[in-house]
Amino acid sequence: MQFNNAPEKMMACRRLALEQNERLFDEANAYSRRAFDLLEHPDFDCEMFEEYLHIRHKAESLFRDAIEHLSALNEHFPPPSSRSATGVSNSTTVDKEVA
Repeated sequence: MQFNNAPEKMMACRRLALEQNERLFDEANAYSRRAFDLLEHPDFDCEMFEEYLHIRHKAESLFRDAIEHLSALNEHFPPPSSRSATGVSNSTTVDKEVA
């Protein structure tokens, strides 16, 4: 009977991985907002610009990690619609889900 739960387990794993991916994107967005907030600081100087660059680099790195994570997630835990024989290409399904 456990083998019948395989699709449910796959979906549970996918949901968990999507939640983690959302956290990665949220963290990247937070860094990005923090960096752009620095640009609006009235006493913006060279030091703050260096900090801005550092934070933007961190945000970009996190965005890349989140995108790579999402790609791996879709490869290992494909969306349910891409597992069925619908005739829709996998890349089209992934694009729709990400958007």
